[in-house]
Amino acid sequence: MQYPKAVLFDYGMTLCTEPSPRIKEGYTAVLQHAVYNPHHVTVPQLFAFAQKAKADLNWEVPEDAQPLETWYLSLQRYLLESFDIQLDINDLQAEQLYWDVCSPATPSPYIEQAFSALQQHGIPFGVVSNLCFTGATLERRLHACFPQDPFRFILASSEYAFRKPQRRFFELALHKIGTSADETWFCGDNPVCDMDGAAGAGMRAFWYRVHNDFDTCIQPKHPCNRLTDWRRFAALLNASNP
Repeated sequence: MQYPKAVLFDYGMTLCTEPSPRIKEGYTAVLQHAVYNPHHVTVPQLFAFAQKAKADLNWEVPEDAQPLETWYLSLQRYLLESFDIQLDINDLQAEQLYWDVCSPATPSPYIEQAFSALQQHGIPFGVVSNLCFTGATLERRLHACFPQDPFRFILASSEYAFRKPQRRFFELALHKIGTSADETWFCGDNPVCDMDGAAGAGMRAFWYRVHNDFDTCIQPKHPCNRLTDWRRFAALLNASNP
C-alpha cells in the first residue's frame, strides 16, 4: 500500500467524541452571565425561540443537504438581541461556554497513537470540520484536548462558507497542506460529508466509527476503508512506511 504524503481529519466523532447535545444546559450556562434581562427570559423560552429560528435556517435538514455554513455566533446574537439580553462576557466567550457545556469533547481512544505514527514518518496532518462554531473556538477546544498542537492547520466551515461534501472545501485543504488528492488520506465519520466528499475529491477515504455501527448508517457511494480503532490506523502507517 502506498503511504500518504498528508492526512486530513474530520473533527467531531473522529478526533474527538461528544455526547448528545445538552442544549438547554448550554443556554442555562450562558444566561447565568446575563447582566441585563429586562423581559426575564427563561431557559425554556430561549430554547423554544431558538428551535423555531433553527428550523427557519434549515438546521434540521440532513447535514449533507446544507451546502453553506451558518454561524452559531450569528444565531447567538439574534437570540440575545431579540430579547435585549446583555452578558458580562463577549460573544466568543459565550459561544465557547455554550459549546463546552452543551457538548464537551473527549479525545477518541488511541488517536494520539495515530498522531505519533504520522509524526514518526514526517507526514503532516490537518483538520477539516463542518462546524457552525468559529475556527478560534475549535482551535481552543483542540488545544485543550491535544496541548502539543500537532495540526498543520485547522479549518472550520464557519470561516469559509462551504461545507463538506462540497469539493471546494476539500480543495482548499489540499492547497493548504500542499499535496495532491491522490497523495492524501482523509479520515472521518460521516458517510456522505466525509467519505463521499473526500473520495469524490480524489482522496483515499477512511471511515471511522468508534462504535462499529457501520451497518446501521447510510452507506457511502464511494469505496472507503472501515476503521474502528486508531491503533490499526497507526499500524497501517507503519506497515506502509518501512
